[in-house]
Amino acid sequence: MSIVSLVLLAASLAAPNVVLLSVDTLRADYLGCYGYSHPSSPVLDAFAKEGLLFEDCVCEVPLTLPSFGAMFSSLYPRTTGTTKNGLRMNAKTPLITEIFKKAGYQTFCVQSNWPLKGHLSGLNRGFDVYDDQFDQKRWGFMLGERNAEHVTDASVKMLEQRDPAKPFFLWIHYSDPHAPYQLHKEFNVVGPLDGLDSHERVRAKYASEVAFTDYHIGRFLAALPKENTFVLFVADHGESLYEHDYLGHGRRIYQTNLHVPLILRGPGIAPGRSKSPVCVLDVGPTLLGMAGLAPAPKMLGRNVVSGGQATPTRYIETYGGAVPRVPIIKALLRRSGPQERGVIHEGWKLILGSGTELFYLPDDPNELHNVAGENPERVAELRNMTEQWDKQCPRGKAQESKLSAEDVEALKSLGYLQ
Repeated sequence: MSIVSLVLLAASLAAPNVVLLSVDTLRADYLGCYGYSHPSSPVLDAFAKEGLLFEDCVCEVPLTLPSFGAMFSSLYPRTTGTTKNGLRMNAKTPLITEIFKKAGYQTFCVQSNWPLKGHLSGLNRGFDVYDDQFDQKRWGFMLGERNAEHVTDASVKMLEQRDPAKPFFLWIHYSDPHAPYQLHKEFNVVGPLDGLDSHERVRAKYASEVAFTDYHIGRFLAALPKENTFVLFVADHGESLYEHDYLGHGRRIYQTNLHVPLILRGPGIAPGRSKSPVCVLDVGPTLLGMAGLAPAPKMLGRNVVSGGQATPTRYIETYGGAVPRVPIIKALLRRSGPQERGVIHEGWKLILGSGTELFYLPDDPNELHNVAGENPERVAELRNMTEQWDKQCPRGKAQESKLSAEDVEALKSLGYLQ
């Protein structure tokens, strides 16, 4: 065998690089590849054409830390106890980063969202470098995030400083679509705001944040080695933009808060679109599978690339925003259940909160018609499924984070503390 053939063989057997590329508060339907009518995402639309796009991905809890906790542990937030921002991942819970590190991977992260800071989230475990140093202020107030331009700058620098002889696992997280939304005039994809009502103006600002992020993701992807590199693109949760008379996330479980993009690109992944129901629990095992690594024994998600058993039933819930500082309220919250919970099964979606809501998503994707009264047997069936899941998934304990004055100011700026 020639030297050239040996080199090519060695390259083909080299462990691949794996990238988790995520955006905070990004609802799927504000990307062109998911049907948005304005040009908010040319970079991600081109990325989607090269990869496998999942049309039906939801998060289990529409909050940043619970959702990423589910990705990195492949366990329900209730199981790990990380049901709110401000609850630190229990140190005994295995994370995918530790598996990558044990397999010889360099592990890097560039962070941009305050609830994901290492001392608050515990998600820095297993990373060689967890860059969560940012403290920008906007209009004289703490802004608990780092903008997309700075995220990409830090990410490109990290790529340049890595050891090229070793594979890497890299998590890059952008936060710009998170409130408060800022209009980027050069990325105003909707057009003049004159004549728009207040709700439409908010949506236009949100769309410009998406477009701004998309541009800087393009800079990152251009610097990323494409050969022998897998990329998984996902969001932690969506955002309600006045649908159901609600602005924000974390307190409702309608699809605007749950439906997130999921796109995979890499060696051997055939481009296309999949209607298979998936959830963010599947992110961890899928990332590990890209590297040929097995998940920890108790991880619940599946590798969506290799197939296997589908995820026909997805359980959803929410516990509100962040852990308050008042000790008595904290104690009450630890004992309290979710504000809302529900299940999505074979197109039907049940929401149990202050009332009972039932939607058939294939016919009513915007959840405008509550058909619970017309389908009592379906409600009973789905309610029973939810109750059985509740019994089978006991609640675990997270580690409370001590919130500094700076943490409180940042969380307030993000709308997580009143």
